[in-house]
Amino acid sequence: MKAVIFGGSGLLGSSISQNLKSNKYECLITSKNKKSNLKTNHLSKDIIFKFLKKNKPNLIINCIAGMDVDLCNKDFIYAYKSNVLTVKNIVTSLNELKIKCFFVHISTDQVYDSKKASTEKNTNPSNNYGYTKFLSEKEAMKYKKTLILRTNFYGQSKSKNRKSFSDYIIYNLKKKKKISLPMNIFFNPVHINFLNSVILKLIKKKITGIFNIGSKNCISKYDFGVEIAKKFNLNKKNIKKYKSKFKNNRPLNTFMHTNKLKKTIKIKMPLIKNGLELL
Repeated sequence: MKAVIFGGSGLLGSSISQNLKSNKYECLITSKNKKSNLKTNHLSKDIIFKFLKKNKPNLIINCIAGMDVDLCNKDFIYAYKSNVLTVKNIVTSLNELKIKCFFVHISTDQVYDSKKASTEKNTNPSNNYGYTKFLSEKEAMKYKKTLILRTNFYGQSKSKNRKSFSDYIIYNLKKKKKISLPMNIFFNPVHINFLNSVILKLIKKKITGIFNIGSKNCISKYDFGVEIAKKFNLNKKNIKKYKSKFKNNRPLNTFMHTNKLKKTIKIKMPLIKNGLELL
């Protein structure tokens, strides 16, 4: 099986690539990195078309995203190019080439903002990042064999250029630097190893549609930091809590309901503490 990982040198892409290779997939990487199989900024449909035509992959996973929320809010064109245009280029190319391929698009929990746990139907993006990721899903669904995964993850990064949220917390606390984390932003992230295992199961079953992948329970970002500090015997007093306001353009609750995924592949969703044990 030949797979192409768009954004394969990033935080999630590098981890997915390593996992697929260990499961005997041939993996090709596209990114801005000169060591990639295709070095590109992904804005040219012609470049992507020619690459896919030449390699004829059985599987494509798109991990590309412009994740700088502040920059996305300042510059919608940047947000659109980073989050929507690449997906449009991939899907248009696939439809024109008529390759028998399975397409996985990695989305985000930032398409949600609700006082209750959100199901796949209850989207409510509150900023340009979340909105353009939602638009990218619309583009992805224009290809018939598409799986869209809304998630938030953490764990040790295998990328030199990108660190995870847990990496950020651990690094700064080990350096005895003070960090600020919001006490009123709630989420239910999963460890990257669990996410990889779910992605592989869904790929093998060729399951299409939109799915949330998150932990069974939710936690505030401040409490998440405190739990990591406890696990590594680091000083939790270096974590300052604050209350995020809507003007920060951050959704306050992206807690995702995961019953659809659980019923589809008969999987037990982990608790937050289960994932932290893997760090």
